[in-house]
Amino acid sequence: MKHLITLIALSFTSIIFTQETNETTEINGVTREYIQYLPVGFNPTTESLPVVFVLHGLGGNNSDMESIGFKQIGDTARCISIYPQGLINSFGQTSWDNGTLLAPDVDDISFFNFMIDDLILNYNVDITRIYFTGFSMGSIMSHHLACALNHRIAAIGTMSGTMSTNDISNCVPVYKTPVMHVHGTADATVPYAGSALPSLSLVTETMNFWINVHGCSATVDSTQLADSSNDGFTVDRFVYQNCDPLSSVELWRVNGGGHSFFYEPVNDFTESIDIWMFFRKWTHTNPTSVGINDISEMLFSISPNPSTGIFNIKTDVSSQIFVYTTAGKLVHNQPIPLGETVMNLTHLEHGIYILKYGVTGALIQRVSIQ
Repeated sequence: MKHLITLIALSFTSIIFTQETNETTEINGVTREYIQYLPVGFNPTTESLPVVFVLHGLGGNNSDMESIGFKQIGDTARCISIYPQGLINSFGQTSWDNGTLLAPDVDDISFFNFMIDDLILNYNVDITRIYFTGFSMGSIMSHHLACALNHRIAAIGTMSGTMSTNDISNCVPVYKTPVMHVHGTADATVPYAGSALPSLSLVTETMNFWINVHGCSATVDSTQLADSSNDGFTVDRFVYQNCDPLSSVELWRVNGGGHSFFYEPVNDFTESIDIWMFFRKWTHTNPTSVGINDISEMLFSISPNPSTGIFNIKTDVSSQIFVYTTAGKLVHNQPIPLGETVMNLTHLEHGIYILKYGVTGALIQRVSIQ
């Protein structure tokens, strides 16, 4: 095993990762998709970066969220961004399993756990700096994940989507998740105040939940952003006082704002930038990893090697396998379950390839049939 790890450490020094890739995995027999964006010049051997998961709204798709700025933030501030795709609910809309009446019958928690594990194992991410944000239904899901994956998420930044009433009633977070929430007072889709949608709270109820979690006082530090645009809105920023930790709960109230993403110069601020500025202040105090030390001792074998393209794999830990050319191009990946399975590489040209599985690596050879 030590020999395998040494091989991969040497051979991966020359790998240049593709910045943006469309990824797939299988969760409980269901194919799931996500877009992965690595910052320019990313090198997992020399840097351990934070991750921002960016979630789309009801009926939306992951590519909708690529344009809101986190890719550009990642290139300059050094973070990885992930854009997962929700599945169809009973009304024919893409959605998230977040405890609302519009949730699909899927296992989103396992999906997010897989993505986090994969990033830890294969990209050396900083497990103390995993963040979630989203718009509308993606915002509701971010609140939900701050409950369901409280042991892994350092902070959330939510946009135009409140907590489900189910989460408000049942969420008991051990880690006190820092929360920044942005909402327009004229939002006609997810109301700020007035009559809440079925299974959803209003903004005051959502903020009161997190105020209670953090033990904040009733007083707030209120400032109004400079009214630099001509959108007809003003923005009040409320930072709640005496929270534990301090300044960990914020509400950005867009007076007159609707159900939309706010960005400069059209508006007075850009949500993605200010959410990132909030994120960068927080690290998780006791995050759950995937047990890398245990995985490094796992049973892993591949045979025959060289092969004509059919490789037999045996392992005692399920994970994802990746095959690269020696130039660093990803040419194959697939989930590998616990036990024995087959990897078919007959579609590849004969030659030497680099295989990565968890934190284990090996050189494999695909030979031509004589």
